[in-house]
Amino acid sequence: MKRTAAIFAILLGSLCARAVEPPECARIDGSRLYFPGSKARFERFARKLESTREHPDSSVTIWHIGGSHVQAGWFSSRLRHNFDSLGFYPSGGRGYVFPYPLAHTNYDCSYAVYGEGEWTGTRSSNPNRDVPVDPPFGIMGIAAYTSDSLSAFTFRMPYSFCGLHIMGEGSDETVRPLVIAGADSLRCEPDGVLNGYIAEFPQPVDSVRIEPGLRDGQYFTITGLLPESDLPGGVRYLSTGVNGARTNTWTDRCPEFEREMSLVHPDLVILGLGINDSTCPPKDFRPEKFKANYRRLLSLMLDQAPDCCFVFITNNDSWRFLRRGMTHNENGEAVRLAMMELAEEYDGAVWDLFELMGGNGSATAWRDAGLMKNDRLHFTREGYEFLGDLLYRAIIDECTGL
Repeated sequence: MKRTAAIFAILLGSLCARAVEPPECARIDGSRLYFPGSKARFERFARKLESTREHPDSSVTIWHIGGSHVQAGWFSSRLRHNFDSLGFYPSGGRGYVFPYPLAHTNYDCSYAVYGEGEWTGTRSSNPNRDVPVDPPFGIMGIAAYTSDSLSAFTFRMPYSFCGLHIMGEGSDETVRPLVIAGADSLRCEPDGVLNGYIAEFPQPVDSVRIEPGLRDGQYFTITGLLPESDLPGGVRYLSTGVNGARTNTWTDRCPEFEREMSLVHPDLVILGLGINDSTCPPKDFRPEKFKANYRRLLSLMLDQAPDCCFVFITNNDSWRFLRRGMTHNENGEAVRLAMMELAEEYDGAVWDLFELMGGNGSATAWRDAGLMKNDRLHFTREGYEFLGDLLYRAIIDECTGL
């Protein structure tokens, strides 16, 4: 694998030579993967990634899961773009996605959704009381509900797909969405694998129109989409983020999570969960409970992918909301320590964003540098893309150094 290091160095040099000036407190040289335990799991991932470079028909799956940092899309999209831009690893598709405009919330717009009619969104992390049913939340952790007979939406991807899983459910068995794919109009069949519906297309398409076709008194709830890619291999970069998500969001509130996860088979899981667990006074943060929640989630992942590797992203330094404003979140170091202990326990890696930023109190400097928003909790687009470059380089540097 070392024979590719020189090529990577040239490409990475141009990748990271962007006009971003981090604040003086930042410790960018510390942007690397730390291994408190064994490297064996990561080495297995690195070998599979190398095999994908040499054998385009083989594939590798990276799964990025988290809260608003992931739902915003800029962070994960930057990582996905960086893998694609090297040219060694062909794009292997997106995996699960969600039609976020139907839920009236943000996403990265790397694919297009155009909604019609009235839809109401709800999140597993903070259910909307205006939705009269309990959605069968799955891997995306979000849902959109409609009872409008004129509701529909168009879904367009940057690559073609030959079939489509539509996760969710209708009010009764007669609700079966109509999918218009090119010149074909296809009535969905019940999905034999996932909770929802499936349509297979005579020819690959990059755009479809989906019509629930509701009658009076009926409703339809969508919890995700899974396009079936006709790409033979490559790197599949899946991102599942929902605003406000905690470590127990998927284990406690998403009944279809485990079933949908069975189709992911990740080789590397990037874990960006923890910021919402720590939005409390230091005396109320319980590291052992935090780790116990993480263990439940990791156990589900290992049941489906026993050989996968975990990369924990420590919390960014941040401020938290109070009833009358905001105050600095003092739990960053405690979360960092908990993640180091989890990484040692599960032979995972840690990308130490907390220390990279400059540690406790550094969020203000990152805001002043234009890399964080005024809330000092979320990053700007430039900030997220900068972090995406740094994390990507840390992963590739570790791969080429083996």
